[in-house]
Amino acid sequence: MTKDREKTIRTKSIDLDNYKKGEASFSSTLEMSPKTFIGKITAARHAILEIMGEKKERIFVGEDEVIIGRTPDCDIQLLVENVSRRHARIIYKSEEYQVEDLGSTNGVYVNGIKVERCILRQHDIIEIGGVKIQFIEEKIGQDHDLK
Repeated sequence: MTKDREKTIRTKSIDLDNYKKGEASFSSTLEMSPKTFIGKITAARHAILEIMGEKKERIFVGEDEVIIGRTPDCDIQLLVENVSRRHARIIYKSEEYQVEDLGSTNGVYVNGIKVERCILRQHDIIEIGGVKIQFIEEKIGQDHDLK
């Protein structure tokens, strides 16, 4: 939770007797926790990685780490010569998705720029060993067709 959300929201309470007479006045300040407003909202996040090519493949990403590489033990296996065994990972940290290079030989590019670690934004293109992957962050409650 960010520091802004941790702040107490202060509101004015109304003198009900004067309010009924049409002469409302603010008499005191009432402290309310942000949980009063947002405590019941689910904060589950998810995104889709769409591997671009002749046949587009869509992979669901939740809040767990996703390893991308050439070996079968990777969450996303890319059978391309320029992809390292454990090339990169997608992580969910501080309420944002990030891509991180795991010391690969050929690097990780986001929108054509080589990065070590980068916060991902809607429709960013991640390039790993020549394979292009589009990042699509889904909104809560949005329908999606995943394979």
